[in-house]
Amino acid sequence: MNLRELLQGIAQEVLGDQRMSDEDFEKIYREIEQKIDDEPPPKFAFMGQTGVGKSSTLNALFNAGLDISHTEACTQEARGVEVSLSEISGTKGSLIVFDMPGLGESRAKQAQHLAIYDKVLRKVDVALWILDAHDREMESVQRNLEDSLQDINPQLIKRMVIALNKVDLVHPMDWHPYANMPSEEQEENIKRRTYDVTRKVREVIPDWNGKIIGYSASKRYNLPQLFATMLDAVPIKRQWVVASRKAIADFLEFVHPSLLPPDRVPVKQPQKSTSRLKEIFANMPPEEFARRSANKEEFLRWLEEHGA
Repeated sequence: MNLRELLQGIAQEVLGDQRMSDEDFEKIYREIEQKIDDEPPPKFAFMGQTGVGKSSTLNALFNAGLDISHTEACTQEARGVEVSLSEISGTKGSLIVFDMPGLGESRAKQAQHLAIYDKVLRKVDVALWILDAHDREMESVQRNLEDSLQDINPQLIKRMVIALNKVDLVHPMDWHPYANMPSEEQEENIKRRTYDVTRKVREVIPDWNGKIIGYSASKRYNLPQLFATMLDAVPIKRQWVVASRKAIADFLEFVHPSLLPPDRVPVKQPQKSTSRLKEIFANMPPEEFARRSANKEEFLRWLEEHGA
């Protein structure tokens, strides 16, 4: 049952066809909170080839403190990490992330690791396949998806999120260190890489309809967008577990206006379009912004150079 169906059912039981009063609204909200508390948290699996940055991504997103090595594989089992959403997004509740062992480490360990995947992928809500954005090799990825993982949980793989890590290393590697974002040429190459990965995933999973997103764990670039994409990928029947943990202001968006008291009907505001300048500021460290804006003339010149 999703959140909308849950609300409609409770509203019908409490009110029938009457308009909802403040007292009724609070009663329903408390009932939903209780149902949320009784529901297990969403579960995510971070998977992929060895060395692509699964543990680094988990650490960057959630400060998980997992061991990382650049010379040998650290993860030999599925490590489950419980994360408090209140520390990340101000949302009540938690989620569980499984840091999966890397595939392709060796023939000796492949069967062992696939057995772990078989166990975990049957019980998670979202699979996140992490790729190295500047490594164009896809044959082993296609083989693992087609021959080993698709049969474990076809619906999960069909909507899995593809996460392109290390976009800062994409050619020509001229990352903007102060703005903490790709150059225009890099950005175009990241788009080409995204298109190429999408095409090759669909060669082996034609009905794949998940999302693909580029980010950098080491640069902490695009992490909020990655986290939002993860939550959006939760199946519809479980999305209310995430969505309804938010504050009442967000919760109102799921309630039909006819059920709300007049002063509770949300007013939709026009959405402003994003710009490259907004993206620059969003990713710029505060100390760098303070340094650049100290000299007005130089700051304006710098903005012109970046298309503002």
